[in-house]
Amino acid sequence: MNIRYSLIAASAVLAISPVAFAEESAQAAQDCAALVQQYEQAAATSTAEQIGKAKAARDEGEKLCADGKSAEGAAKLKDAISQIAPSQQPSS
Repeated sequence: MNIRYSLIAASAVLAISPVAFAEESAQAAQDCAALVQQYEQAAATSTAEQIGKAKAARDEGEKLCADGKSAEGAAKLKDAISQIAPSQQPSS
């Protein structure tokens, strides 16, 4: 009996895993989009020098997000935001 319950529990976990992964991926994509928008808002009030320094990090972050590497992309976007608005903390 214990083996049967173990198999049922394992099957349930395997069935739920793809759904959880899909939700996590969707959230990461939303985080990337929100950070790009936050960068654009901060860039609107930044100097050309600040934007020049941060643009490479922003571009790399967007590319990583587009390639499905959302965590790395979000980190780069946060770095870009901190370069143009050091006192502003990224919200995501």
